[in-house]
Amino acid sequence: MPYLSDLLSNKVWDSADEKVGYLEDVVVDPKPGEYVSLKYIAIRKHKKGHLIFVPYKYVENFTKEEVSLKTRLGKIPYLTSVDQNCLYLKQNVLDQQIVDISGARVVRVNDLRIGEFEGEMSVLGIDVSFKGILRRLGLQWLDFLGLARVHLIDWRQAQPIHGTLKLDTVSKNLNRLHPADLANIIETLNVRHGSKLVKSMDSESAASVLEEVNPHLKRSLVKYLGYEEASQIVAKMSVEEIVDLAKSLHRDDADLILSSLKQKKLKEVERLIHYPNNTAGGLMMVNFMTLRPDWTVLHAISEIKKKSEEFDSLVYAYVTNENGILMGAVSMRSLLVSPKDKKIKDIMKKLAKKTIIRVNEQIEEIVMTMTKYNLYMGAVLDEDDKMVGVISIDDVMRHLVPNA
Repeated sequence: MPYLSDLLSNKVWDSADEKVGYLEDVVVDPKPGEYVSLKYIAIRKHKKGHLIFVPYKYVENFTKEEVSLKTRLGKIPYLTSVDQNCLYLKQNVLDQQIVDISGARVVRVNDLRIGEFEGEMSVLGIDVSFKGILRRLGLQWLDFLGLARVHLIDWRQAQPIHGTLKLDTVSKNLNRLHPADLANIIETLNVRHGSKLVKSMDSESAASVLEEVNPHLKRSLVKYLGYEEASQIVAKMSVEEIVDLAKSLHRDDADLILSSLKQKKLKEVERLIHYPNNTAGGLMMVNFMTLRPDWTVLHAISEIKKKSEEFDSLVYAYVTNENGILMGAVSMRSLLVSPKDKKIKDIMKKLAKKTIIRVNEQIEEIVMTMTKYNLYMGAVLDEDDKMVGVISIDDVMRHLVPNA
């Protein structure tokens, strides 16, 4: 099986043993998650000549030793241009950064492995090793001790991010990654390529990824995307993340972003934005599940089902009266095992005052409380004992270790 570097610049011969030019490039039609068969070979008749594209079905031999056609060039219906969605392996892939889906990382393409798959010559692997660089330069002899090893990534597990692929097709594979892994990938790219990756996703997926990106880059991406496009993504982010982003932007820029939010979300953002970052108000999440004390377990479960899509996870529901005053908490486990006609006030647990977090408490006090009482989640109350948010141990750790 040849490497692309073994084939490029080789002379191309037709069936009459006449030289028709030199192999300039190989063209494929990219398909996410699949090996791609060779569609055309690009031939340059002479150094300054135009490219012609010969369908691969007319190729007889395609090896390091020989590139030849099945018939005379004059009998082949070759093209002088190809569809813009096609991918040039040399021009668009070699030396480019790619996202390795399986390894959740960005690597550089040093060479491409070509071979037969299900009866068709296809691109099978991507060489990201130093050996690939030596091969490209014709310096394999430098590795006379055989210490360099080929490191191939399965073509199906990678997607180019140069921007030559339809970005919506790229995102089909990228969406298999966890948002945190995608954020790590974006952080290794320049802003231009990172923004293309963000643009390739639907708004909700892009919002989940943008929430995981470090604050400095997040600010740069928003500016690079343009506020009209960025606003559509930011609108899908959680209130807490929007607040953090708005605080990091210039006032005028923040106003542009916030002006596109729906009224309900905008009010929540405006309420939180005045709290310092190192207080409970600046750390808390405002999205939490509340139940009424006189509801039955069956009614409570029904309400939770209606709102379940609003939560990534749900461990506790909080019991409040009609004025929003906190009365207690109920675990999901308790709801599942309790009789369906049981009242919530009969199964809830009252929270000790020492475990309650006040909205203006500093991070040091919050850490002490959550550590001392082994809290996974803490309820946050305002001066009137109304419940205004919750703080998870993840929120605390994210503040203490922002670059993790």
